[in-house]
Amino acid sequence: MPSLGLADELAITIANPDSLLAIGLALLLGAGCWLLGFWIARTVGLFRPDAPAGEMLGVGLAFGLMVVTAWWAAIWSGGRSSFVPVAIGFALALVLAIARRPPAPAVAVSVSDASDGDEGTTQSRSARRPSLPLTAVGAGVFVVAVALLYGSTMSLSPRDGVQPVEKTDIAFYAVLGRDLVTTGTETNTLPSGFDDLAGASPQVWYHWGELWLASAVIKLFGIAPLGARYLVVLPLLLLATAAMTGTFVRRLAGTSSPAAYLFGFVVCLLLAPVPLLAGPFFSVWAAGMIYGIAVFGLAAVAVLCVIHALAIQSTLQPSWTLAVFLGSAVAFVLPAHIIVALLGLVGLGVPVAIRIGGSLVATRRPPSASPLWWRTLIAAAAAVLSTVAWGAITDHGLGEGGPLVGITPFNDAWRDTVLVVTLGAGLLLAIPIAGILSHRGNRLLFDACVGTVAMVVAGALLWGWRVAAFNTFYLFFAAIAVFATPIAAAGAWWLMQRLWAARRRGLAIGIATLCFLQLEFGLLISLSRLHGQDSVYEPIPVAVLAAIERLPPDAKLAYACQSFEEISFVNSKLLSIDAHTARRIVPMCFQADVNGPLLGAEVDDAVPDAGFVFAPQAALYPDSSTRPSSAAVAAFLRAHGIEYIYADAGHPNTLVTGAIPVETVGRFELLQVP
Repeated sequence: MPSLGLADELAITIANPDSLLAIGLALLLGAGCWLLGFWIARTVGLFRPDAPAGEMLGVGLAFGLMVVTAWWAAIWSGGRSSFVPVAIGFALALVLAIARRPPAPAVAVSVSDASDGDEGTTQSRSARRPSLPLTAVGAGVFVVAVALLYGSTMSLSPRDGVQPVEKTDIAFYAVLGRDLVTTGTETNTLPSGFDDLAGASPQVWYHWGELWLASAVIKLFGIAPLGARYLVVLPLLLLATAAMTGTFVRRLAGTSSPAAYLFGFVVCLLLAPVPLLAGPFFSVWAAGMIYGIAVFGLAAVAVLCVIHALAIQSTLQPSWTLAVFLGSAVAFVLPAHIIVALLGLVGLGVPVAIRIGGSLVATRRPPSASPLWWRTLIAAAAAVLSTVAWGAITDHGLGEGGPLVGITPFNDAWRDTVLVVTLGAGLLLAIPIAGILSHRGNRLLFDACVGTVAMVVAGALLWGWRVAAFNTFYLFFAAIAVFATPIAAAGAWWLMQRLWAARRRGLAIGIATLCFLQLEFGLLISLSRLHGQDSVYEPIPVAVLAAIERLPPDAKLAYACQSFEEISFVNSKLLSIDAHTARRIVPMCFQADVNGPLLGAEVDDAVPDAGFVFAPQAALYPDSSTRPSSAAVAAFLRAHGIEYIYADAGHPNTLVTGAIPVETVGRFELLQVP
């Protein structure tokens, strides 16, 4: 069915009272998290007294979201979440801060590590900050606008008695958030409809941060899973990420300019490589954070909080209270997104190693560092090790599927993808250029650029080496989206600022123009990714969904799928039914490999999906030519507690003969297994 235009979908979203209720809750939750985060940041000594309103917004909201998520995960999981050590660290830091007298205000000094000697730009105690109420109003408008955009592209409202079927992954992540409410278990296999899969870890490392936050919204406020994720949680995370990027650009470029903040804010939302050449599937996968926040979530927020703390650490009063808090923030990245955490280790380790090596060569002594840096390093190491240990104790595994067939390391698809992304990097090339030019005058920017280049290169190489493990593409694209984007924004602004001061204003304007053009193109890329392709599935009648929702809470449905239809037996194409009804939906067919061809493998219906070997359906459908009898399918369904069948024009009931109709609307049927 062709999708409606964005304007039509926007009108439908605005007319949906459930959407408006969710957006209103997003505003209230955002205000509450900001107040909590602002109070905590001031209590532990993280705020400078002259912090601009935009920085107060970003830091307060970001840390508020992180603390709420960690505490909720620890409590609701019954202590089984991988966030438990982080939650304890946050609580310990807060108790220590309250037990002691309030920390002395941060010293208002020039940010020597983040300023260029030729520019003389400093952060002045007397700098006037924009009105906080005005900033709050702008933040509210942003949240409403983003929520309406997501409600018009990803989480679509019902219309004319039918509900559109959400696209791949959109329903999956919403269901995972709801599953955390019902089980408190960090597993991503429950949407398969099978509670106990052979070889599956009881819990897995995954990007649980935003999923736990969505589960809190679902449980505490009764918002539907799709609304909780796409209308409440993600708009708040995007606001925090963009605000922290703007703050970071100002700090790293050594300027108090509101224009620098706005530049970083917009770059965060829209920056993406421009695909100048035609290439494989992943050559056009990168998009701005306005789409990427759905993939990287709270991990992106946590990374920016850590980078911000490193940028201002020379202006903060050293204390173990602050060190414990920041160390817990570092450890937060691990359960929020394990791949982002691994990349962060590279990005931090390389510049630190360079500094140590340079100091040993020059002075035969390690470099000097502030007491806060050493204390934070110790606290972070303890928090990360505790998180890893707790993950092992609570049976967290990596949850990897098997390797893709016919995919070799560093193959042509990987090579062409990296080439196309590199050629279209554009603004991202500001990172190596700024790194070279800032070596002497802005050591903090130099370190950030060196670490980011090392991280992107390492991510690309690790992906090439492990390309047969499908999800390893995140190693490359997370390095670009989460780390390279804010560093590129800071580097580009620093370069333009430097050129302007050197009276090379034509060149500065030229760079600004190229940035504008790339961001405009990035807007088109991001909107196309949000909107996706027209759905091949007819919208499902609301009456059929209501009938499914009236089934017993533990009811499961099966449907007859096609070999090349599914991407995973865990993340089925009709998982939208589960997201709207809380009833499991199970695809029944041999699932051929559709991911391998995205990375250069030949299309072959005899090759199973890499994870299909773990699917119970594999016993019934060992190959694409097998057509089990109605009796065999019925026996399988009964053995796994599946008592109902869903059928429509694209999925007619070929599973069990004699199935009893429960609800019929045109070509859509809900049937009961006899």
